[in-house]
Amino acid sequence: MTQLYAELAIPLAVDKLFTYTVPAQLRSTIRPGLRAVVPFGKRSVVGFIVELHTVKPNISQIRPITDVIDAEPPLTDELLSLARWIAEYYFAPLGEVLKAAVIQGATPPSKRMVRLASPPDQHSSGGYARSSKHLDILNALNGVRRMSIQQLQKRIGVKNIYTTLNDMAQRHLIVIDEEPVGRGVLPKYERTIAITDESRSLWRQWLLDARNGKPQYQTQRTAVHKLLAIDAAEIPLAQYLRTSGVSLSTLRSLNRKRLLDFGRRETIRSTEYDLYESSLGTQNIVLNPHQRNAIDKICSGVESGQFQSYLLYGVTGSGKTIVYIEAIRRVLEEGKSAIVLVPEISLTPQIVRRFKLHFGEKVVVLHSRLSRGERYDAWRMIQAGKFSIVIGPRSAVFAPLKNLGLIVVDEEHEGSYKQFDQTPRYHARDTAVMRAHFARAVVVLGSATPSLESYKNSSIGKYELLEMPERVDNARLPTIEIIDMTKERQERLAIFRQQRKTEFKEDPVKARASKRPFVFGMISNRLKEQIALRLGKKEGIILLQNRRGFAPFTECPDCGYVEMCDNCNITLTYHLTKKHLRCHYCGLVRQGPEVCVKCGSSDIRYRGFGTQRVEEELKLLFPEARILRMDLDTTTGRGTHDRLLRTFSDGNADILLGTQMVAKGLDISRVTLVGVISADTQMLLPDFRSAERTFQLLTQVAGRAGRSVLAGEVIIQTFQPSHYGLRHVSGHDFKAFYGEEMAYRRELFYPPFSRIVLVECRGKRENEVAGHAMFLANWLKQRDGGYLVLGPAPAAIARINKQFRWHVVVKDLKSDDPSGNLLHRVLKEALAASARLPSAKSRSVRSIVDVDPV
Repeated sequence: MTQLYAELAIPLAVDKLFTYTVPAQLRSTIRPGLRAVVPFGKRSVVGFIVELHTVKPNISQIRPITDVIDAEPPLTDELLSLARWIAEYYFAPLGEVLKAAVIQGATPPSKRMVRLASPPDQHSSGGYARSSKHLDILNALNGVRRMSIQQLQKRIGVKNIYTTLNDMAQRHLIVIDEEPVGRGVLPKYERTIAITDESRSLWRQWLLDARNGKPQYQTQRTAVHKLLAIDAAEIPLAQYLRTSGVSLSTLRSLNRKRLLDFGRRETIRSTEYDLYESSLGTQNIVLNPHQRNAIDKICSGVESGQFQSYLLYGVTGSGKTIVYIEAIRRVLEEGKSAIVLVPEISLTPQIVRRFKLHFGEKVVVLHSRLSRGERYDAWRMIQAGKFSIVIGPRSAVFAPLKNLGLIVVDEEHEGSYKQFDQTPRYHARDTAVMRAHFARAVVVLGSATPSLESYKNSSIGKYELLEMPERVDNARLPTIEIIDMTKERQERLAIFRQQRKTEFKEDPVKARASKRPFVFGMISNRLKEQIALRLGKKEGIILLQNRRGFAPFTECPDCGYVEMCDNCNITLTYHLTKKHLRCHYCGLVRQGPEVCVKCGSSDIRYRGFGTQRVEEELKLLFPEARILRMDLDTTTGRGTHDRLLRTFSDGNADILLGTQMVAKGLDISRVTLVGVISADTQMLLPDFRSAERTFQLLTQVAGRAGRSVLAGEVIIQTFQPSHYGLRHVSGHDFKAFYGEEMAYRRELFYPPFSRIVLVECRGKRENEVAGHAMFLANWLKQRDGGYLVLGPAPAAIARINKQFRWHVVVKDLKSDDPSGNLLHRVLKEALAASARLPSAKSRSVRSIVDVDPV
């Protein structure tokens, strides 16, 4: 027999596959996508089988696979192909990509218990056994309540046992239970009362026999009467005890008389979503021609059974969600499934409610705020085909749905779709496009402010553009007013100076003693007027300040000392609620200073402003207003996003103040005023995308106003009123912004005219990090290619969590290297060469590749 070899990806930071032989007893069950136990050095590990072949590799000693864990592959061919693409494109080890792809499923706990599925005497003759191994297992389990797989392996002297056990479990000869070891995730079970036709007959006979029985049987007779009235095959024990008033001891007495059987069944852990009216947005929408056209095009693509990609560009409030819903309705009619990606977990409850209103129990949610048990159950039920629609943020793109027909990427422009802090550093939007390609499905990218890359792809025919330029129900886009805060400050300062002159004229001694400083508030006079007007009308107000905390930094005006993080080159943010300083990068917390640690001055100033400081000013200006603050500090608890939004949408709060999480996806009809406290927070960042992100954020938050018959107004405060991005925001003109921004990008060879790869070198010794980065940059510069090398240079934040960071940036010009293959080849060679440096071998410096960084 020809020897069969398996290539396995081990979930380690090693960019290679490992070859093992396939034992004869596993040949009939082994296939790509399964997980296998293999020897790895002196230990055993679990890897993913990605390829099978009969070509003997040039390796002196090849060890055999120990066993196969799964009965069915957790990874389909489609997901394996997607994982290979991610590994290649994003320079990530395939094992780590596959681990990320199945992370929602939680790998099996290390301790599994096996027991017989029926009384032992039925197996004594071995009549049900297919082989001697089957018989050995049945005999080993005979007479014992249960046994771990490890104990069973030792008892019968066989190592590769998983395949046999899976076969026996499928034939209902044995039952495999899972027992927690450490913090493993397991199925959740509940005790039940089994109600069969046989038991009902026994109960009726017992009631006849016990009619003249002793008084102590009365409670048991009552319990039996209540059981007979239940029209179900089994009921949860806890539910019966709670509703019937019968005690557990009474049921146990019936069990001892063999009148009652206790059982257990798996209960699926899931989050419940109340379909309260204010969360469902505008209802009873009459589709306009633009919506009908978009739905028809998408459904046509679904029916074709071929890969199609669409960019759904619709203004805020144009009804993109109903287009998604109607398209998915067609997908389900075709017997297919769908994935809906959202950029923020905070948006998940709103969109889930709308989909549950239409599709009920076919909808399941996947995101990191679920408990481990909920994620585990959701993943298994998706894999088993119990759900047809999966909703979640970026990791939901790996949901193991079968027969995938449609992927929706809502708010496709959002940077949160990019994984930036761990391997693989994939972009969920681009990954969704590739998954649809491998699945021969349709992908819809939706946005009111598409990314420049996506809009460019639609202009060259890579995506088909579907436009929806009108709001539903004839709602009007809000009016947008730009407030020049420089002018406002000058006016207020002039008034302050005039007041001080008057004070000095009236009482110079008192005026000199008061030392009243000029305080420039964060809320303009115009915004104050409009907030007061809306409070009087009981209408909703949303305020955006895209920076959390009270003050971004603290400063001593006497000596200029600024509180810095000990681990990172970054200022500490002051948080008023706990009166402490916090680093938003490494998490360091320090008590807020009472005096300057450098000069001892007690004059500590808090510079800049975050959401907490805005909240304090609002309380002083509008003491009667009910204010909700929504940022990372107030939404750490489970379900807090949802509770805050429900409170506001139900009218139990007047002002919703928050960071960018209040800017996206909210459809609350009572909101008529949106205020942006500082448009400059995003606009002045040292990033070539800062203008694009500012335009997108301001357009999105402006779209929260006037989404019903009530007219909306938006007030944007800025110290840069002449910025071209603000000019186009005030005119709701994405296409004009796109044209102007693309001219700047073309001139400087920025995306979408190039692709960018960032190589970050990090380590604890700066000289080693700098030397490593210099080697990489020089190696790349010495090769001829259609790319530009920038750096090396320290990162904008040169040290995070005691790790120094140096960057090498590569711009790959699409005009010279359209496919990017040249850059990938050269960069792989450069990384391989740098891996031979002493700093790499000692692991004192790590190189991290981020393709298409955002």
